[in-house]
Amino acid sequence: MKCLTATPILAATALLCAPASAHHSQSMFDTSQEILIEGTVARFDWVNPHMYLIVETKGPDGQPALVEGEGLGITQALVDGLDREALKAGTRVVMRVNPNRGGWGKQVRILDVTTEDGEIHPFYNANRRTRTLTPAESLEGHWAPSRAALGAGFGAMARWPVTPEGRAAQAQLIADGLCFVEPVPFLAVLDELRTIEIGEDEVVMRFDNTGDHVMRTIHMSSEHPADVQPSRHGHSVGRWEGDTLVVDTIAYEPNPSGNGGNVPSSPRKHTVERLTLTEDRLRLRYEITVEDPVYLTAPGTLAQQWDHRPDLEFSQNVGACDPEVAARYRDHVPE
Repeated sequence: MKCLTATPILAATALLCAPASAHHSQSMFDTSQEILIEGTVARFDWVNPHMYLIVETKGPDGQPALVEGEGLGITQALVDGLDREALKAGTRVVMRVNPNRGGWGKQVRILDVTTEDGEIHPFYNANRRTRTLTPAESLEGHWAPSRAALGAGFGAMARWPVTPEGRAAQAQLIADGLCFVEPVPFLAVLDELRTIEIGEDEVVMRFDNTGDHVMRTIHMSSEHPADVQPSRHGHSVGRWEGDTLVVDTIAYEPNPSGNGGNVPSSPRKHTVERLTLTEDRLRLRYEITVEDPVYLTAPGTLAQQWDHRPDLEFSQNVGACDPEVAARYRDHVPE
């Protein structure tokens, strides 16, 4: 085993490596440090909401040891181009990871993995290869944020003005280790495939969320019903402002992480989203404003770009979020 302690990572880099799932907090990993672990792939658990690469190496005492590294959800890995077949059992690798704050023997966080042919396989770090995008005809189509766009979204949410009540609830990490699909804003910023279908009376948005497919229906040319019933993703009405689709959503049910990052949301949550093609038509600009007077002292806003990705299709046979996998990190939380 070769372990190298890196210099502290810049704050901007840490944002790019922000957790791509709220299935558990990333605080058990020391994201200011990087180490290299050299060894052989023993097993690759291709599971949701986090995949795990287990590498056989040598421990500090020189004896054989297994190191378990955490990666992203399958749907995120597919968008970023991770090749599962390149990391079969028996493959020699060097894992670049953030170590566990609890020390040797506990789960680590994989940034990327290099194989003997020199290929770098991205996990929490973004794919370094330049992707060629093609122009879109309209907002209709297949879209996915890049890993950098994900970091921008998480950075914006981290700066939202959360009330003391919201911070107290956030500290309890109630949503950690659970399998459930979170509403926007969290759903919208994940680097996973989403599609948009535009009709005369409605716009349909579908999201590929770690194996669980989500469909949002946006009702055009209508108002919110007076007797609308609360639901996880709320009731959405839309309108066109030129080429911009504006989506107004109310009637969210309370959610333990409804405002993202374990910040809960109340029945008073209200969101306004704006979707516009960029001038070169290669990307879509997504903006959202979130109001929730119970948990936010002022509206929270973020902006993000989604790449046009007609090359992607909804993932098949990737497996939905597994509750046991979602809770797998618990055995590795520092004491």
